[in-house]
Amino acid sequence: MDASTRAILIHDGQTPAQERAILIHDMPTQEKLAIDTTTERLEADFQKVKTKIHRFPRGLRGIGGDNDRYIAPSVVAIGPYHHSSAHLQKMEEVKRAAAYYHCRGHSTMEVYEKVLSVVGAARGCYDADDPSVVGVSDDDFAAMMFLDGCFLLQYMICDNTAPVLQNRMTLSTGPSVQKDIFLLENQIPWLVLETLTEFMSVDVRRFVVGMGEKFFPRKVKATKGWRRMEWGCKSFNPASTKETDERGGGSGFEDYKPPHLLGLLWFTQVVWQGCMPESGVKYNAYTSSLSFSAVELAQIGVRPTVSTESWFGDMRVLRGRLFSKLSLSPLFLNGVTASWLVNMAALEASTSSSWESDGFLVSSYLSVLAMLMDRKEDVHVLRERRVLHGTLSNKQVLGFFKDLGQHLRLGRQYFATLEQIDAYKRHRSLWIAIYKFLFNNYRVIAAILSITGVLVGIFKTLLSLKHRC
Repeated sequence: MDASTRAILIHDGQTPAQERAILIHDMPTQEKLAIDTTTERLEADFQKVKTKIHRFPRGLRGIGGDNDRYIAPSVVAIGPYHHSSAHLQKMEEVKRAAAYYHCRGHSTMEVYEKVLSVVGAARGCYDADDPSVVGVSDDDFAAMMFLDGCFLLQYMICDNTAPVLQNRMTLSTGPSVQKDIFLLENQIPWLVLETLTEFMSVDVRRFVVGMGEKFFPRKVKATKGWRRMEWGCKSFNPASTKETDERGGGSGFEDYKPPHLLGLLWFTQVVWQGCMPESGVKYNAYTSSLSFSAVELAQIGVRPTVSTESWFGDMRVLRGRLFSKLSLSPLFLNGVTASWLVNMAALEASTSSSWESDGFLVSSYLSVLAMLMDRKEDVHVLRERRVLHGTLSNKQVLGFFKDLGQHLRLGRQYFATLEQIDAYKRHRSLWIAIYKFLFNNYRVIAAILSITGVLVGIFKTLLSLKHRC
């Protein structure tokens, strides 16, 4: 078949091992046009995969939680996908008040018309054939972007001069808004927020950094307990230039143009603080069949320990002379951060387009933690080693990670970590056998040593008495 001929391969229904080709030039003209048009549309959509606001991937809906609590917003709709939900309508009046306070000093119409000028680009970030978008006029869509953007910016600045907003946005809703504004399906384009900040200066990046710093503990101080790491890496790590270029970044944090708030949260956690060096993610073979719980690792001399590296999702085996450590980034887990983790993993699944540049860093980290947890005892080990923090019970943590582990995409870092553990087992098999015996029988050994100590003491006493006689 020459290069100018294209073909579609199909099964003939009679001999599954054989295939026959239907030449496109033999197909009806309408079908050829449909194929060309569909291909062009798919390729155009693919070009926008990094900047689009995606629906939660259908293949990951198993990690969406009961009643889709990690997918659907609880109190406020941001963007069109959940805009019509009945239980979210009360917050619409708060959005109008937020717009009033945001536009102080400017004409409301002036601000709205500025948003209207970018509504075409903003609308292009959503699926055009989604039922929530179809039939919405540009004016209505612009009004939605305007109100939602004002709400987000007013929430970020926590305006003391607007007590009604403070009450309705934070005091009466608790952490629900924090959860809602970082849902994959509850985003508005970054372009809208940039447009609105022209009228009121709001440091959106600092706000997102503060959220990440609050909920993801990062560093341990060995002598006096734990403390969060200060955000020290204020510029982009050159080692991860390739990943940043693919995601639309520039030479530094301020240059990076995220698709939306969730994308910025992902960036601040995984990239901005310094991405794992390339040498840390190499592996020679797929080892997905391996599995180690936290207790099983402790039995062979591999102790989970807290990573002091600056990036989130660090996981490496650090070999010592006798013992080894599985270095893991610490994690604070509650209802809000659980939702954030799920949605960052969903974002990776929606936007990663190349296996060569691993876009599944959060997913790999969560998959390793899920692998480590077979029983509540494993959760206890990770808490004891200060890898896990938070308000969820051991049972809740176990359930959360076991649900995740069944659905997440396994990235390169996951396989690299398993290979490091497997290499440790292969190279220290004799030491592991001795250590495992001592680990599993330490109570018996301790009892024997205790009895032996008592007997030695008695024997020495008898000898002393004999000499006196």
